[in-house]
Amino acid sequence: MFSLGRACLLMGIACGLGMIVLGGGESRAESITMTIVANGTTILVDPLILSGADSQNYGTVDITTLNSLLVGAGSAYQFNALGASSNWSGAPDGGLLNLSGGIFIPKGSTGNTDLTITASEDGFISPSGPTGALASTSTGNFGGASPGDSHDASSSYLGMGTVTAGPYTLTTPTGASGENGAAAAGIPTFVTPYTLQNFISFHLTPSALNSATDGFSVNAIVRANPAVPEPTSIITMALGLPFPLVLYLAWLRRRHAVGTA
Repeated sequence: MFSLGRACLLMGIACGLGMIVLGGGESRAESITMTIVANGTTILVDPLILSGADSQNYGTVDITTLNSLLVGAGSAYQFNALGASSNWSGAPDGGLLNLSGGIFIPKGSTGNTDLTITASEDGFISPSGPTGALASTSTGNFGGASPGDSHDASSSYLGMGTVTAGPYTLTTPTGASGENGAAAAGIPTFVTPYTLQNFISFHLTPSALNSATDGFSVNAIVRANPAVPEPTSIITMALGLPFPLVLYLAWLRRRHAVGTA
């Protein structure tokens, strides 16, 4: 006769083997993507990557070609650095995407001063939880800038819905240490896989006397809030065993108690 205890044992072993097999798979790597919009012209930065790109690094950007495209778009801006990095596909303590670089308006230059950058990466699978939070941080090291020069930054989590932290504004500092800003937003329904995105918009003023510069960074950081597990789930996690196997052990203990009574 095929007993309940034996059925639970076999189910537990099967689940354990399934966990081992499924745990061995790896997700396909996703690449960081970046887009610039200058004076209404969209510039895809991805084709300008020269080397070093992988799922966690944007790679070396052909700055010379990028700056030529900006001139062609009628933009006042030029770059001296541009890149991104991440901890794809996330980690138990959080997911991270960074956008950073250096932008400037050469002294005496003229042109349009509307420019935005969007960097994003798909396929983050860690951390996981029922709810979470998105934090966005930014730094701006301004040089030769006019009063009121600034950049606006924000970060977004794209899961079942879009959650955005920001935008917030960093303005020309009075000291030499630069400026820092931050914003945060709760994620009511946390899902995986998810996408992280950083956005920045620049507002520098051309000058005949100075080259206005902004050494910038934007960081998107996601944390997940763990669920409060049911008592049976706590036992399962503590033992490190599949749930059906825990049921079998509980059944076996009760049977032993009845037999010795």
